[in-house]
Amino acid sequence: MTAARDTPGPATRRGQRLAILVVLAGTLACQTQSWEQYMEAAAFAYQDEDFQAAEAWFVAAEQVALEFEPSDPRLAITLGNLADFYHAQARDAEAEPLYLEALALLERIDGPESPRVARFAADLAVFYAVLDRDEEAEPLLQRALGTLDWELGPDHLDVLVIRSALAGLYLQQGRHGDAEPLYREVLAIMDDQRAPDQDQLVTVLQEYALVLRGMGRADDALTLEARARAIRDAL
Repeated sequence: MTAARDTPGPATRRGQRLAILVVLAGTLACQTQSWEQYMEAAAFAYQDEDFQAAEAWFVAAEQVALEFEPSDPRLAITLGNLADFYHAQARDAEAEPLYLEALALLERIDGPESPRVARFAADLAVFYAVLDRDEEAEPLLQRALGTLDWELGPDHLDVLVIRSALAGLYLQQGRHGDAEPLYREVLAIMDDQRAPDQDQLVTVLQEYALVLRGMGRADDALTLEARARAIRDAL
């Protein structure tokens, strides 16, 4: 379900963030710090749950990154981190334009088919999925999967995670026929691994069982559920 949004433009958003810097300039000593120091300070402030300071450090890092060469990815990285911060604060109307701006910057820097762009697209897809905006999440997951499957191979962890996320999206929508081959492939790859992540394996088995039940394959679902229970009991 897509909610109506009144999203501020880039100039307005930057003006708001500059206002944050003006208020906290004395505390932050903005003239003397580097981008790396601002980002580290933001991370520490966030860990300490000092969210006002964390936001100010992120905004300070953005102002520094705006002066970098257009080919430098640090502005995109900063915007992505600030978007993550706003999302964690349930400030999604502020987070979304930053995600989109960061993705556009990375596309210009790396090219639209780069692994880094694909991973960022997958992160944006998760953001949309959390907001129940599946129509926007699905093409981003498909795009990320296509790029990383080609670049890294189907058994790479990132590819498995994105394939599972896409399958989970289809499961949530009741699209069992679309989800089944994705879960089947993920499970086959994990079964071939020497030491697959057991928690991830249990999740895949349980979700795949739900898909099979939705397709009327109760016996197959029971087999997967029993296997998931055995792994969980052994943990």
